[in-house]
Amino acid sequence: MSFTTFVTDKAGLQKFYEAVMASRETYAPVEKFGKFDFKRVARLSECDPVSPIAKTLSIKPLFFPRTAKVMKYVATSAGTDVSEVDEDPLAVKRVILGAKHCDARSLQVLDKVYNWDYIDTDYQKRRENTVIISTRCDKADTHCFCTSLDYDVENLDALDVLVVNGADGKTYLEARTAKGEALLGETFTSDAVRVTKEEAAPEMKKQYDAFAASFRLKMDYKEVNAKLAKIFDTPEFENVSGNCVSCNTCAFVCPTCHCFKISDEKVKDTGVRYKSYDSCNNGYFTLMAGGHNPRPVKYRRWRQRAMHKFVYYKERFGENLCVGCGKCTISCPVNISIFEVVSQVSAAAGNRQ
Repeated sequence: MSFTTFVTDKAGLQKFYEAVMASRETYAPVEKFGKFDFKRVARLSECDPVSPIAKTLSIKPLFFPRTAKVMKYVATSAGTDVSEVDEDPLAVKRVILGAKHCDARSLQVLDKVYNWDYIDTDYQKRRENTVIISTRCDKADTHCFCTSLDYDVENLDALDVLVVNGADGKTYLEARTAKGEALLGETFTSDAVRVTKEEAAPEMKKQYDAFAASFRLKMDYKEVNAKLAKIFDTPEFENVSGNCVSCNTCAFVCPTCHCFKISDEKVKDTGVRYKSYDSCNNGYFTLMAGGHNPRPVKYRRWRQRAMHKFVYYKERFGENLCVGCGKCTISCPVNISIFEVVSQVSAAAGNRQ
């Protein structure tokens, strides 16, 4: 299917954003304490759709909330009455402005597990009702390595509308999905001019090539996958995880980590069941009822994290459980980098062969 491309300028882009906000519920990066988190906004002045990638949190909580009510229950003399939770506020028709490409891609990765042995209908409804507008980064940040992984960043279809900053103040808007095509049709303004894909391609290619050339970090993910798959017991995992303080920040900011726990909060005979973020780096994550824990030490938990992202998920779903956003490294209080971890361990694996 061929999708529409428009060219406009910065003022035209702002009018497009304003038209989007007027037509649908909108989430965009909002600054607080030096970080940008995605919040519901009504005006463009409340947010920054081009917030710095290093300071912008993931869109994951808009699809997989940090904590969410699963059900309510009341114990009575006749038994326990279970009731549904309130209507899901994240399942309405909405638009996300300013999502990073790596964030958008993370949803395609999560789709695999949420459509696997159990269909998460809440997640599915949020996905179906959301249109993602993403501006392609002009420059890679220090810890980015998305172009080194197993997806086509230039032709990504994980987002619905692509925004590209071209030369001479031009801005390109390109639909990448049917949802994006519909949104562009609904919010078309006289400030945007329709162009053919062939007309826009040279400038968009030039912008992408400059972006791709700005990366400091590069890896051969196929080589990393292959080497990690052949090694399990290695002292190198102890070396790379030695500084970890098990705070779980890496998992909570990661756009693809999806571990969760179920907990109950009960007052007398009334309770609420919650689903909340968890992490395989937690010491209690694999603790069994009888007291046995197969991952009692830190390096085993870090091994699980690295192997899950670059071996296990790949074997099951054909994709890495990492999109190269660098959010975990940026947020880590002791500067542990997943890029350096898998690179160092795989290099050690190569030396043992």
